[in-house]
Amino acid sequence: MIKRWLPVENSEVRKDGIKGTYRVDVDIPANDWINVTKFYDVLIFNTGHWWDRYKFPKDTPLVFYKGGKPIEPPLDMHNGLKVVLKSIASYIEREVPRKTLKLWRTQSPRHFYGGEWDHNGSCVSDRRLEEHELNSWFDPQFGGVNKEARTVNLAIQEALAGTEIQLLNLTYMSEFRADAHPAIWLGKKDAVAVYGQDCMHWCLPGVPDTWVDILAAQIMHHFKQEKG
Repeated sequence: MIKRWLPVENSEVRKDGIKGTYRVDVDIPANDWINVTKFYDVLIFNTGHWWDRYKFPKDTPLVFYKGGKPIEPPLDMHNGLKVVLKSIASYIEREVPRKTLKLWRTQSPRHFYGGEWDHNGSCVSDRRLEEHELNSWFDPQFGGVNKEARTVNLAIQEALAGTEIQLLNLTYMSEFRADAHPAIWLGKKDAVAVYGQDCMHWCLPGVPDTWVDILAAQIMHHFKQEKG
């Protein structure tokens, strides 16, 4: 049995033009999850960046399974993500002790403009965004190239509703920092020509250091409250 929420490659070529599929069992946790649930005082969860069509295009799609069988009718990627998130949240609530601090980190936003990373998109910027600009850059209703973070965050919020898992929202503060990605400064000759500009990672020192400060403060606050 495939014990994974993670995609597992099936390279069998099909007659309908599908070169291969990636199987995701929505109801079976990966072995790593089984081994950590009762050991740690703090658990931080995150997913989202690989739930995108450029990772799994039409000719190599995700196929979602439940009870060992493909889900029918087939789920598209976003609805499959929702099912997986609810399954993960349910597992955490059931298997992780209540005393464990459970945090779910929201998405790290990208700042491309003029196109996607592989369609001449750029993320070279020397300024921070203003608050009134954020929706036009990130709100899914505008259909821009940076809508992924808020789209995934909404699915995460829905999955965590009514659970003890706390949302660690680092997306909003990071949306302002269009100036903080490596972009074209990748440290390797011809890297941009091969890989495109890097708008997924962040310069260091920089935004991730603030994430760590916020996380540390939240952890300290939690355990101070626990001690009364």
